[in-house]
Amino acid sequence: MGLSAPGYETSLLRFEPVSEKHREVLKQSAIEKSVWKYMPALSGGTNLKKYLMALLQSQIAGTAAYYVLFQKTDDAFVGLSGFNEINRIHRRLRNHISWHPPELDVTKLYRATQHGMIKRAYDWRAKRMEWQINPKNEFIMQNLQYLEPTREAHFRNYERTADGVWIDKIVYSMTRTEMAAAIERLEAELVA
Repeated sequence: MGLSAPGYETSLLRFEPVSEKHREVLKQSAIEKSVWKYMPALSGGTNLKKYLMALLQSQIAGTAAYYVLFQKTDDAFVGLSGFNEINRIHRRLRNHISWHPPELDVTKLYRATQHGMIKRAYDWRAKRMEWQINPKNEFIMQNLQYLEPTREAHFRNYERTADGVWIDKIVYSMTRTEMAAAIERLEAELVA
């Protein structure tokens, strides 16, 4: 199973592989106003057009898999998520982005998205799933802890964000056994 294969969904969300057809829904969302605070700078400048082009190019190259998220109950757009640093030989990948419109129940959506992302990685037979988090992103730091990943490292002055600020990154990971436990925990919560 390819990570970018279409037709993936969970009980709450539909994960559509990002494509040109999603340009307008992303453009109309608040993503461009909010994502640059935590996203790394892109060569040649940062704007939504360049960001989408970078997502599509890395997806075509097989080094990333990005999804536009839709709520199954009403087909409403509820975010963007994706993997990068995909390594098929070593069966590892990184959860690169999870963004949801701020006016929605972002805690529930984040957990539902992470459930889907961890399950997708597990079904892909990942041996390791990683997150690199800006420690100033308090929402992600708090909600990631709920998944119970293992903290591995703190990289200081790791990269420059799109808005020009140098940030640290904290690395968390899960092994295959830990992914299975997280999937079970999240499924129990999301069904309740």
